[in-house]
Amino acid sequence: MDHWREVLRFVQYHPEITVIGAFTLIQIAPIKINPWSWIAGLIHKFLFGKIDQKLDDITAKVDRLEAQAEEEKALQSRTHILRFSDECYNGQHHSKEYFDNVLEDIDRYEKYCEAHPKFKNNKTILSTQMLRETYARMLEEHAFL
Repeated sequence: MDHWREVLRFVQYHPEITVIGAFTLIQIAPIKINPWSWIAGLIHKFLFGKIDQKLDDITAKVDRLEAQAEEEKALQSRTHILRFSDECYNGQHHSKEYFDNVLEDIDRYEKYCEAHPKFKNNKTILSTQMLRETYARMLEEHAFL
């Protein structure tokens, strides 16, 4: 009985040690509660909360800029495809290297369109078909410049 009184007296006069001991026991116990991590999280939020928010904002802006840059590349590829198609349709001759470059634009544009179904497409379908047919014909006839 005296032993329990001593324990109660210790708890009464040293509550901080009691709390630390209780947290440690809770952390060790097989229960999925970790008070030290919770306290560390509160301290981190207090010290770095604004910095974390700024980093999240910057990350979101970088993601938006990357998406815009990717879309801009797709639009440039589409412009190259359409311009080149017009030149071929109007009888202008091109080197094989130029054709190969535009075929890379076609691949890049089609991959972007597949990955982004909401992107307005269907603007190069006939041009792409005509360019591929022209390329195949020019290869067969050895007609490149």
